[in-house]
Amino acid sequence: MMGSGMNKAERYRDFFDLQLRFAEAVAQQTSKPIAHAVLLYTNFHRRFGLGDISRNGLSPAWNDYAHKLAELDTHEQRADWTQTFYAQAPDERSASPEHVFGCFEFHAGEETGIVRPHFYNRDPGGPLSRTRIGERRRELQSMFACIKRRFPAARQVEGHSWLYGTEAYRRLFPEDYVRSRAVMESASRFQGMAWWGQFLDREGNVKPPLKEALLRKLDRLNVNRLWEAFPLPAFRVSAPIDTFYETYGI
Repeated sequence: MMGSGMNKAERYRDFFDLQLRFAEAVAQQTSKPIAHAVLLYTNFHRRFGLGDISRNGLSPAWNDYAHKLAELDTHEQRADWTQTFYAQAPDERSASPEHVFGCFEFHAGEETGIVRPHFYNRDPGGPLSRTRIGERRRELQSMFACIKRRFPAARQVEGHSWLYGTEAYRRLFPEDYVRSRAVMESASRFQGMAWWGQFLDREGNVKPPLKEALLRKLDRLNVNRLWEAFPLPAFRVSAPIDTFYETYGI
């Protein structure tokens, strides 16, 4: 069992190392405790299979990781502890398995009427390749048909991701939706893949050029404009849900 866990951990060693260096730089410049900086500026909580803090709150299991992290003095020690903890952590799972449609899943806020789509690389053939456009659109059509049936009060769709900066992703969605994109400017939370996803290739490996671009900026980090340290911007997009129903023929 441990062997399996260690293999899992090795897969993301470089990815965790990069995020940890970012959090350490923020902690150093802001005097935030390192464990608090790691919570706010990495997606470790989700990667540890502990869920989305904004929806589910802080997992009690996080405290085990955070308490020891706070006792360590060097980056190498913190990186090793992160790998050890991740190796023993549960696998990351969707909060709503019934809302998964191939490479897409969604969260629907019943009180707000807002639907948030999420994208995951679950297609080894190249999820955003031109040859897979039809399959991705069929997934979106099925997903929005489900939303219309199960969440009739849904009114708006909002997305947050660096992927909206790529034509390969934008072409899957209604024009009004992608035309609304605006750069996300936040200096407080970087806990999802909206920002961190840009560093991984489709095999889950860190992209060296983007890694080096981020590392070069850590010495002159502007803590009030942290988003500027990332090589690629992340975008916020929004459109009425009826636009999706019309686009996908629902």
